[in-house]
Amino acid sequence: MIYGLTNSKGGVGKTTIAVHLAAWLAKKKRRVVFIDADPQQSASTWIKELGLPIELHQLATPEEIFQRVTKLKTVAHDIVIDGPAGLSTTTRAIMLKADRVFLPCGPSILDLRALTKAVALLKEAQKARKGKPTGALIPNRLQKRGRLSGEVLRAVEKIGVPILPTLSLRQPFADAAGQASVVWKMGILSRAAAYEMEDLLEEMTRG
Repeated sequence: MIYGLTNSKGGVGKTTIAVHLAAWLAKKKRRVVFIDADPQQSASTWIKELGLPIELHQLATPEEIFQRVTKLKTVAHDIVIDGPAGLSTTTRAIMLKADRVFLPCGPSILDLRALTKAVALLKEAQKARKGKPTGALIPNRLQKRGRLSGEVLRAVEKIGVPILPTLSLRQPFADAAGQASVVWKMGILSRAAAYEMEDLLEEMTRG
């Protein structure tokens, strides 16, 4: 299975979810390849520090995505691609190679506007590939009782793309990279974050 994490805006938790997804799959004894296609390459450092059996590749161009993913999928159970922020040609390449594309969305109106552009690109890829990739939205950094978060959720429901379980605004998600860890390994204070993340990952990998 090839999973792509993309969006047209940075700062929406794309890398955090991608790294946790790779770690989750590795925990299940899957042979996992992680492709860091984000120029910032923050995921690469995090993956290396986790010390898990995850094969890491850094690919910068659409040509590399097309060529290397085709080869890597013959030797891996799962490929997780952390895409760049923005609707670049690399983002398009990811959508044209992935089986499933996930679009994290933050709790602001700016996040929502960026999301609609990413959804439009996803639908273009689905049209070109006659249905693939499947796509889903991941509402992230929501405040359970926040008025703006509620408005964003209602707006997201109108976009016409499946919505996966939300991630709340929780400090452990922000701390995980700095601690070179994942939230289910960060102790009792991270238990609520771990439950949310594991619930999300179950849905992302279902079927």
